[in-house]
Amino acid sequence: MKRALITGVTGQDGSYLAELLLEKGYEVFGLVRMSSVNNLSRLNNILNNNKFHILHGDMTDEASLYRAVEEACPDEIYNLAAQSHVGLSSNYSEYTTNVNALGVLRLINVLINLKISEKIKMYQALTSDIFGNVEDDILNENTQIKPINPYACAKAYAFWLTRSYRERGMFISNGIAFAHESERRPEIFVTRKITKAAVRIKLGKQEKLSLGNLSVRRDWGHAKDYVKGMWLTLQQDKPDDFVFATGITTSLRELCAKAFKLVDIDLQFVGKDVEEKAFDKKTGKLIIDIDPRFSRKLEKLNPVGDFSKAKQILGWQPSFTIDDIIKEMIARDLLEEKI
Repeated sequence: MKRALITGVTGQDGSYLAELLLEKGYEVFGLVRMSSVNNLSRLNNILNNNKFHILHGDMTDEASLYRAVEEACPDEIYNLAAQSHVGLSSNYSEYTTNVNALGVLRLINVLINLKISEKIKMYQALTSDIFGNVEDDILNENTQIKPINPYACAKAYAFWLTRSYRERGMFISNGIAFAHESERRPEIFVTRKITKAAVRIKLGKQEKLSLGNLSVRRDWGHAKDYVKGMWLTLQQDKPDDFVFATGITTSLRELCAKAFKLVDIDLQFVGKDVEEKAFDKKTGKLIIDIDPRFSRKLEKLNPVGDFSKAKQILGWQPSFTIDDIIKEMIARDLLEEKI
């Protein structure tokens, strides 16, 4: 029976990955930060599974990583732990770097010092944000890395760090994931902010929604697809880097229209740039306005991922569409908001 250690197991990706590995017969160990509040809600489906074990530790505390690795004795490690919000990374740049960059180094050092670095396969979760605002229209494993915020800089450090240790004989593969969503996405991220607002406005719990640039397009996939890619990455004979994406982009404007349509609100968009607004076609009520604070001035407006390498080598391709994802999120939000 294979044994896997997942850092960041309480997050969206970590919880889906834990479920997937358990289905495949793994014994799974999930690293969880100590907290005075319950942060295990995404793990409710597996908490009673006798092959799932919670270990307490933190990517900023090397001693706890030693204990976790020694107890788990893993064949595979999936390092998903991160401060993953791009906007917050500017206000919490030191913490973001400590977890997303130095945390990776700590984990690697633990494996080396325990003399098991060449026995374990490790997956490092990266992000398409490492590409920044490069001019390429389609982004793949060979695209120039040009990070423009602390979050992306820390992930870029992790990319080059893992590549360097790969050259020394470690099996470390990087997954460069484009945006991926699900009903487990926190509201601090724009997709869930939109679906939550659609439901709340429909139910009379919220007046309007404020967003940034509605013309921004994103390559959005589903977290369930992407964790399959993580697993496939570590089933290969040699480590490598893989982009996980859908190759299809959707604008924030289109996403809003789709989400509100599912709660029977047809949006009419008027104006441009910071003056753009969206109204309910039936009632004329203001539904969406623009708040410049939510815009990222340097961000690439239309990053598209090329997953052809993952398809060719891993046999991976996305199975969920953006419509599937929005429907799932709206359904969850309706359940939560009607309680």
